[in-house]
Amino acid sequence: MFTYIRRIIRFGWQSFLREGSLNLATIFVIIVTISLFTFLFASQGIVEHLIDGIKDKIDISVYLNPESSQDEIIDARDRLSELPAVKSVTFLSNDEVLEEFRKRHVNDPVILESLEVVGSNPFYASLNIRAQNTNEYASILTLLNSATFEDVVYKVDYLEKKTVIDKLSAFIDNINSVGLVSAIILAIVSVLVAFNTIRVAIYDASREISIMRLVGSPNKFIRGPFIVQGIINGTIAAIASCLLFLLVVNILDARINDMTNGFDLKQWWVSNLSMIIVIQLASGIALGSVSSLIAIRKYLKV
Repeated sequence: MFTYIRRIIRFGWQSFLREGSLNLATIFVIIVTISLFTFLFASQGIVEHLIDGIKDKIDISVYLNPESSQDEIIDARDRLSELPAVKSVTFLSNDEVLEEFRKRHVNDPVILESLEVVGSNPFYASLNIRAQNTNEYASILTLLNSATFEDVVYKVDYLEKKTVIDKLSAFIDNINSVGLVSAIILAIVSVLVAFNTIRVAIYDASREISIMRLVGSPNKFIRGPFIVQGIINGTIAAIASCLLFLLVVNILDARINDMTNGFDLKQWWVSNLSMIIVIQLASGIALGSVSSLIAIRKYLKV
């Protein structure tokens, strides 16, 4: 049995070497396809990092009625803090809000001059509320808009922030959809190119195939080398894609870290290395072997 398998692998390798230039084209297309699959997988980690970063900065700003007494404000803060859905509640006086506003626009003299023109402090005291989970904000908003807090709450600022997350998520979903469609198209192209390579290999080996038939070789032995050739194409492409992606990680790590405010691409690569290798090998072998099986079924009548 071992000798039987070894011969199939040997003949498959010989067929691979015989069609050198065509195999190189096949490997190149499969590399591009596998790399795109890997990029889509990597983009999920970047996307999760970006969204988590935004979610950490999201809160509900509750502007308080200036006529509310200190006791009413403290009571409202304490009641909100006791809610299971609330992670923290921070009180900011109108002077503290003004100071934060000045720091945020320290490089914008026009806005700072506008404050001087206004003269008085135009800001309201506020409660900044953070939920345990972003899904909890809806229930907190419902409570803030109820009669329980109508005497204390002047305005609730959250919908604008929520819109930012929704738009970012929709944009990312669109990018992922385009990437997935592109990967599927490339996969089809890869199968067609590999299919053509195996078809040529079958024609070139027609004499050997005829001899095998005459001596009574089993069908599996005749078909096996061409399947092995497809697997070799896919495996080489997977290894090359893995090395290429490693090179890209080392080149772009610092730049992506700056662009995404802290996403460590190298650390992500190390943490997901086993999954990446599985994805690349599975994709490469699947593309190569499926192409071979289709070509064998169509052109190798045994």
